[in-house]
Amino acid sequence: MNKRTLVFFIPLGVALASIALFFLAVVNAWFGPAVGTGGAFCEASREGLIKQPANTWSNLAFVIAGLVIAWQLSKDKFSANKNTITQSFFYGTFFACVVILLGPGSMAMHASEASIGGFFDMLSMYMIASFAFAYAVERFYQLSVVQFLLIFSVALVSCILIQDLPYRPPVVGYMGNLIFAFYILMTVVFELLNGYVRKLTQDKKLGYASLGTLLLAFLIWNLWQDDSYLCDPQSLIQGHAMWHILDAVAAYFLFRYYASEHQETATHEK
Repeated sequence: MNKRTLVFFIPLGVALASIALFFLAVVNAWFGPAVGTGGAFCEASREGLIKQPANTWSNLAFVIAGLVIAWQLSKDKFSANKNTITQSFFYGTFFACVVILLGPGSMAMHASEASIGGFFDMLSMYMIASFAFAYAVERFYQLSVVQFLLIFSVALVSCILIQDLPYRPPVVGYMGNLIFAFYILMTVVFELLNGYVRKLTQDKKLGYASLGTLLLAFLIWNLWQDDSYLCDPQSLIQGHAMWHILDAVAAYFLFRYYASEHQETATHEK
């Protein structure tokens, strides 16, 4: 089995294993007792194994997005663009796996409403923010894989440590959301530096599409919480489920933005 084939089969294995572990954890109550974690996002808690079905199953959008990314990379769909994510076995595979894990991570919270489920939900968010930040820095400074992993790990650990600080920030309401937003902002800054300083050229429309979809998802996230005029706790049409689906779309647009990148040459410069 060559590396191009593994680019798909490793994420596929991660998807199958993580979903299987999710089901085992739910059936065997490994997440612990339901304490209302994630209960502020409108959907009422149901009886049975899956407490919030709409907010749980909508996370499969992340699994689908990650597998589509892996499949396209394995088929060399964007190989004409010479960049890190299309040419490197490691980065493409790693990114696809991170996107996939957003699904079971969030499913753990919404299915169980347990504290441990909430931890996995936030951990998956921190992973995608840490990847985006570390990957932007890696391309700016032209770092090695080891250096990328160090930055990724430091960002991830900092998120975990900061999330429990006893402060409730406005708008986002939770320090974990604030540090997530911080790394997204720093990613945007370094992506701008990659364009204007490093002269890396991408399809900017895809970058704007990713950021715009994320902002739309965040707007829906804010408008569709408990006690909002849009909230219908018994409905299977849930704004938070839309947030999950839009975030998966944003992750795919982010991949397409990465995959469109090439180095600007002297002949293209004015």
